[in-house]
Amino acid sequence: MTDTDPRTDGIDSHPDPTTGRLGPAVTPLTAGFGHPPSPGHPPDPGDPPDSALLDPGYPRNSGLPELFEARAAAAPLALAARHRDRVMTYGQLSAGSDRLAARLLAAGVEPGSAVGVCGSRSLEALVAFLGILKAGCAYVPLDEDHPPARLRAMAEDAGVHVAVVLPGSTRRIRGLHTRVELDRVTDAAPPDAANGAPPPVAAATDRAYVMFTSGSTGRPKPVAIAHRGVAQLVLSDPQLPPPGPGDGVLHGYGLSSDASTIEIWSGLLGGACLVLVDREELLAPAVLEERFRTHGVTVAYLTTSVFHHLARTRPGALSGLRFASAGGEAMDPGLARAVQTACPGTTLVNFYGPTENSVVSTAYVLPKLTGDETRVPIGRPFATSTCHVLRPDGTPAAPDEEGELYVGGDGLALEYIGDAELTAERFVSLPVDPGGRLYRTGDRVVRGPDGPLEYRGRLDRQVKVRGQRIELDEVEARLRSHAEVGEAVVELRDGVLAAYLTPARPGGTLPVDALRRHCVRWLPAQAVPTLIARDRFPVTSGGKVDRKRLLAESRHDEVSAPRGETREDARYGSGPGRETRSGPGAEADGPLEALAEVWQLVLRVRPAPTDNFFLIGGDSLLAAEVVARTLALLNLDAALGSGLIRALLSDPTLEGFAAAVGAHLRRPAGLRQAGTAPGAPEAEVDFVRETALGFSLPPARTPLPQPGDPSDVLLTGASGFVGAFLLDRLLRDTTARIHCPVRASGAAHAERRVLAALTRYGLRADDAARQRLVCFPADLAAPGLGLSPEHADGLAACLDLIVHNGAQVNFLYPYSALRAANVEGTREIIGLAAPRRVPVHFLSTVAVLAGFGTAGAREVDEDVRLDHADRLTMGYAESKWVAEGLLRNAAEQGLPVAVYRPYEVTGDRLHGACNTETAICSLFKTIAETGLAPDIALPMDFVPVDHVAESVVYIATRHRATDRVYHLTNPRPAVLRDVLDRMRAAGCEMRMLPYGEWVGELVRHVSRHPTSPTAPFVSLCVDRANQGDISVKEMYLDGVFPRLSRRNTEAALAGSGLDCPPVDSVMLDRYLEYFFTSGYMTRPAVAPVGAAATVS
Repeated sequence: MTDTDPRTDGIDSHPDPTTGRLGPAVTPLTAGFGHPPSPGHPPDPGDPPDSALLDPGYPRNSGLPELFEARAAAAPLALAARHRDRVMTYGQLSAGSDRLAARLLAAGVEPGSAVGVCGSRSLEALVAFLGILKAGCAYVPLDEDHPPARLRAMAEDAGVHVAVVLPGSTRRIRGLHTRVELDRVTDAAPPDAANGAPPPVAAATDRAYVMFTSGSTGRPKPVAIAHRGVAQLVLSDPQLPPPGPGDGVLHGYGLSSDASTIEIWSGLLGGACLVLVDREELLAPAVLEERFRTHGVTVAYLTTSVFHHLARTRPGALSGLRFASAGGEAMDPGLARAVQTACPGTTLVNFYGPTENSVVSTAYVLPKLTGDETRVPIGRPFATSTCHVLRPDGTPAAPDEEGELYVGGDGLALEYIGDAELTAERFVSLPVDPGGRLYRTGDRVVRGPDGPLEYRGRLDRQVKVRGQRIELDEVEARLRSHAEVGEAVVELRDGVLAAYLTPARPGGTLPVDALRRHCVRWLPAQAVPTLIARDRFPVTSGGKVDRKRLLAESRHDEVSAPRGETREDARYGSGPGRETRSGPGAEADGPLEALAEVWQLVLRVRPAPTDNFFLIGGDSLLAAEVVARTLALLNLDAALGSGLIRALLSDPTLEGFAAAVGAHLRRPAGLRQAGTAPGAPEAEVDFVRETALGFSLPPARTPLPQPGDPSDVLLTGASGFVGAFLLDRLLRDTTARIHCPVRASGAAHAERRVLAALTRYGLRADDAARQRLVCFPADLAAPGLGLSPEHADGLAACLDLIVHNGAQVNFLYPYSALRAANVEGTREIIGLAAPRRVPVHFLSTVAVLAGFGTAGAREVDEDVRLDHADRLTMGYAESKWVAEGLLRNAAEQGLPVAVYRPYEVTGDRLHGACNTETAICSLFKTIAETGLAPDIALPMDFVPVDHVAESVVYIATRHRATDRVYHLTNPRPAVLRDVLDRMRAAGCEMRMLPYGEWVGELVRHVSRHPTSPTAPFVSLCVDRANQGDISVKEMYLDGVFPRLSRRNTEAALAGSGLDCPPVDSVMLDRYLEYFFTSGYMTRPAVAPVGAAATVS
């Protein structure tokens, strides 16, 4: 641009006093950087004549796939990326991303969706990002270095239902609808014109990616960025053109870092080669310098902390680069001068910008430093950015006057996903920028006399730690959420986060280790603070915590890095996810160290001996993985799996788990049998006594609910598989308000979880339907469901119907672990329904009848009273047996009750969308992967989930609840051989083995692949049934499990037209096609003649 450029949002050394802008005259930011600017692009037809973007100077209306393909077509054989000895050309990246886009679209992914990318920085991640964009979707990096709980929250809040899983990724995120496994680039098919590459469908204003920033509520905030935001970042400024052909661009940021955006897209859209380095290389200056030299790196975008580390330890490491930038924290002028002295040919730039404005908003090209500088400015805005320095009243600040920085332009984010209120609060329209939109950065800046901006600090409570933006309020909120914490104050001291805490009870002791694990579970590594206990905090005259006085009183405290880290580690990237920790028992005899390695591998956290597995990121699926890895590592019998689970539940600390395993290893080899498994044995339970209600129903209050169209319905478990379809049917078949208690941090989070479940399974709630949803946080395992007395009373007064579908479903856990949610939760539901006799419709399971089979019964009628709980041998079935008993006893006192016992609930009839986390789905997947199948008469009594939902809602709204039981089974089932026939028709090869031999192969498979979805279910095949010489799985075979009558069900559904479809080739082929297209199972390379066709 020149001084006569008509734009009004450029840069000027003399700001316009009426706007506070830095106007159009510029000093070149990167003189001699080396490449001409990209050609211009026509403006949007709808832009007003006086738009600031009449001549944007970059392809403003193009999507990223279109821009990339232009580069790939020009030089398909040029290297796009390299990682050590692996390389990928632009042609390979183009073809691989085309194939992925086609797979995503074939799997039913809708343009505009958010698609996760699970794994770590790799060549395949680039294929994933571009392929997702070509499918018209936005990519959401889910870096597996994050704790499992945080990854689940990120996927949930961004609306991710489909994820591309990168090679080598072992992190499994629960709740995903579809997983697409991506092949290694070198294994991919060669470029082929017949691949049918989808045409670019993304508009410049569509969202391209979602990144997360710290949130003051304790949850990260998802930020959506448009294609235009990325394009303007790397192509818009003629003084900062992108790297070009012949350049090597360092790619060292993690996938979930927004700064990876400028690395990846500046390189790919400029025709350069990305050079990937591992995290360990990034923190080893000598190794990094060697990588620069051998791989031709000429451009590096570094975090300020890495830049400072290089400056201190090896300032000449950047001497071979033409351009190096730093960003994320304040640049130290002394260290920058050291690099300038050692690298006179390298242009140094200081970058500044928030995630909400596409990573970079301003840049400052460092002149030759003299040594007298006290700070390095953050510079001037990019060509497509605007910067306003405003006083609190919204008027422009004068030069050298401190104000808040507002940024605008083409890089602004679209929104905070799912939070319209916060979006409106942070993205504003102001008189200083008529017709524009600005983001309030919360940063205090000063415009210097010669024009560049200088950063002075935060207005709010955000800080940068190791390049990661951290909201101190988020850390405080997480600490305060722990029951043992009273008050929390978090501040940054000497580059380390320090958290000052008081106990919740006066005179109490803070459990420091537990609190730190609490933080590790939810917060990124950089946000885990050093913990400093205080008896009390000083307060102001107004009664608030006096932060200044607290810090003054604590100024002599030694603030060290979190345990296990050195100060240098804390500043340069080592974190609690990788630290080496020690503590009591670390040197104890036994397998503690070996098991610590297992826990670290699974949880990505190095545990201390006293760490609680479930407080540092563990859950039931990860517990199954830990057990599978432990069995394989120590060469233990698979029959010990259930005992190890019991041991982990009984004492979930590392040292407790190790003690149980060690005690077992010290036994003579002949005594290491299933009957002597480690862990405390499950206490003898009197299941009949457990069914005692414990209270009498109060006299009925009026008005009593009436059958027919209810006005208010309570639906538990709405965020699950069956719950989503029940909700969909209730919304369709009634006009009721649907009250959905969900485990969530608040009402908005609860609603997001419920709507996400609908979307995950191809269901939709229009605006009218959403107005009928009342979602709120609750917990089946908590007293009173976790509700306030006022909320519970309000529900009891308004409900007309309760559909109790929620439960903790786990085939590994003993009864004691499931009792709170499944038994006590049902007791609470009864208490809620009792005052007005609200009908309770309860979803149980046919598993409660398994004991009848081993007792010799060949058929069970729906009206037969439950018995044989002592034979069930599975905690989940036992908990449902007791819950049914509670409801039966309540029914005898006058509560309207209906119980539904579905068999195997499978995918819907239209799309075949299944809950793939079930035992039956894992069985099919394992058979396909191993090519081995058991020769058993296992019934395939499949009941499509939408038929279950239709049947329950039909009966609940058209029949009085009269303590009837309904068997929701398939009158025309199949057997396992029928499924195997359809798998063979689809191209799967397999051979049959006797059951015992197959179980041995299954155990070996899981020991080699402990993340296999079959791992949580192996115990069903090896654990012996109570009072029977068969395994738990064999209790469900034809000839053992009783036949179930359907008289009540058929009578209730007579005339409804609700017929359960048969388990035939049509149904089975639909399910197999869903498994293939969703990526759950790999489609065979070549299907034989007569293979199953896609059934829609």
